[in-house]
Amino acid sequence: MLVSCWRSAEAAAEGDVRQTSPMRIASNHLDRIEVAHFELDLVEVRDPEARPAFVRLATGRFSRPGADVEMQDLLRERLNALGPQMIEAYVGRRLLGRAIEVTFVSVWTAAPAGIDLEDAFWPDISLRYDEFDVEVYRTLG
Repeated sequence: MLVSCWRSAEAAAEGDVRQTSPMRIASNHLDRIEVAHFELDLVEVRDPEARPAFVRLATGRFSRPGADVEMQDLLRERLNALGPQMIEAYVGRRLLGRAIEVTFVSVWTAAPAGIDLEDAFWPDISLRYDEFDVEVYRTLG
């Protein structure tokens, strides 16, 4: 998994043209690449100097109109409840056919005590999605 953030679609396209984007570099070494573009609504960087150990992607899909806006508001409200091990957070969404996906990407220095990063943090939120999935990746040194 490779995650990259760009200031704009134009900046990402320019990186592709210059062959410096992560996607272009990966495509030189991999046979198959799947790309998912999300529009970021919230970016929070708590400690840019901390060394990340885990990246957690929690993504849910909605078919009900307006549910994505409600979900993004809930995620923004609860973000501060997460401990100091979380050093970065991104909330975004994308259209996928007639559905909307909302993602919460978080970066961690360590797994917090008493919380499994692979579980839903807030079951009352995750049950609102039509589909919900969590993936956790360990960073490379």
